[in-house]
Amino acid sequence: MKKLFLFVLIFTAFLLFSSQSRNNQQQVPQVPFSKGVNFTFWFGYAKNALGINPARYTEQDFEDIKRLGFDVIRLPIDFSLYSSGAPNYIIDPHLFRLLDNAVDLAEKFQLYIILDNHPGSVPLTGSNIRNVLLPIWRQVAEHYKNRSEYVIYEIMNEPNGISNNDWGRIQGDVINAIRRIDPNRWIVVGGSNYNSIDDMISLPRYTDKKLLYTFHFYDPSIFTHQETNFVAQYKHLTALIRGIPFPYDRNRMPEVPNELKGTYYEEAYKNYSREGTPEALIKQIDKAANFARQRNVPVFNGEIGVPWRQTVKEDRLMWYRTVIGAFKERNIPWLNWGYFEAFGLFNPQIDSLFFDNFWGDINTDLNVDLIRVFGLNPVPQRKREMQRSGFSIYDDAPGRGVIYYYFPPLNTINWYYTPAAEGRYAIHLGNLKRYEGMELQLPVMDLTFLAQNGYVLEFKARTERAFTFDIILMSFQDNINWFNSYRIDQRQLPPDGKWHTIRVPLRDMLLYGGYDKDFNYVDARGRSISWTNINMLRISAEHQDGSVHDLFLDSIKVIR
Repeated sequence: MKKLFLFVLIFTAFLLFSSQSRNNQQQVPQVPFSKGVNFTFWFGYAKNALGINPARYTEQDFEDIKRLGFDVIRLPIDFSLYSSGAPNYIIDPHLFRLLDNAVDLAEKFQLYIILDNHPGSVPLTGSNIRNVLLPIWRQVAEHYKNRSEYVIYEIMNEPNGISNNDWGRIQGDVINAIRRIDPNRWIVVGGSNYNSIDDMISLPRYTDKKLLYTFHFYDPSIFTHQETNFVAQYKHLTALIRGIPFPYDRNRMPEVPNELKGTYYEEAYKNYSREGTPEALIKQIDKAANFARQRNVPVFNGEIGVPWRQTVKEDRLMWYRTVIGAFKERNIPWLNWGYFEAFGLFNPQIDSLFFDNFWGDINTDLNVDLIRVFGLNPVPQRKREMQRSGFSIYDDAPGRGVIYYYFPPLNTINWYYTPAAEGRYAIHLGNLKRYEGMELQLPVMDLTFLAQNGYVLEFKARTERAFTFDIILMSFQDNINWFNSYRIDQRQLPPDGKWHTIRVPLRDMLLYGGYDKDFNYVDARGRSISWTNINMLRISAEHQDGSVHDLFLDSIKVIR
């Protein structure tokens, strides 16, 4: 009888404890969204606001992520880059016009949109952080204070170079500054040391009741960032550090490259047997979940990710399965770093270290296995077909899927130049020296049919001084990027300051040569042009007199 009474007492206590635990879980304030993506390389890449590609993400992309099942977008924005600088940091009105379009689309599809202050051009460390953040957030709050609840502010991405105590105090000052203008909107706050979990846990206890606490999660970085971050520091390391498995498997671990001996990364190799396990990842994530319960605050993950360029794709899926599964069990919302690019949701259009996934079509390129791990709605895939009709590359804005680069960073690049040859806007490339110009990354296309059937690359151009430039369509074959070129000089483009229409038959382009993955030149003798895997339009100044020039372009398209 005593045993029965003791059993009932223990069982009742267990039920009470379980009920209390569930109540504690339910009492934690909830984040208003569940899963999302970062729309990367849109509002932080161009040198000035006029250089921002307005079509990097379009209404179709907003509609597509809603269709997949996401409910939030994080929008990295380098506000300090697109401002007047110290001391007032007046934000360029053109930036607000572009951001308003993104906010309009998010609201249309009922997607939360996090305006993430994501400095990159101006290092925000130490004492200068406060002097930059306060004027920027006063302007942003004033501009968006009357927008819907879908708009969320994130004070600063990955603060670093500052103690967490100092950062916590400055972050509190920014919260107060925003609240004097916009009293009710959600504000995202995070810890120092690149939004680490441990520094989030050490933040002061803010009294504001509409804060969302965030952390980033790329553990262990020796796995999640192989083939990415190391390239800048160690030449050719993309080839040297491939193949780190997840979870740790002694039989599959590569040797430590000589270039890594004596560095942090050699130590990371040694620790990987302990840190590269599901248990180690979950232990870290539990810190965030415990913090949410103990502080009674909403917590979410703002960035996770593993690039697609892994030796074994199952390892990437296993990492995501582990991390997202842990988030789901602990009711922690998350956002993947990237919709496109290496960390994104799409299969590579060309399987090579040359390329990131700069763009992808939800109907042909979606990584369905990853979408299922994310718990989203897969879209039936169809085979990518040969291009059989003309298409626009630039018409007031780059076409969908077109991404621009300029080399080196130009003094002038303006996507909104007026007056245009046609429509509203044209492109202005300024201060061009020899070998400088612009690249338009295209969705990978097979133009064989167009080249065989008389199609031409047509564009409008004008200049006021005679100079020479090459129009190049780049094709990827045999791990070589080949240059299919056509030279333009004053015979096609008189230096009279007037708009001229230039037509370049595809069949008249010449195979100039190519470059391998190490940027070594490859001679083209004995080869003919291949029109499959066309991936880039390149415009390169070729004048040899040391002068600088301005080139204006408009209405770039491939037509019959």
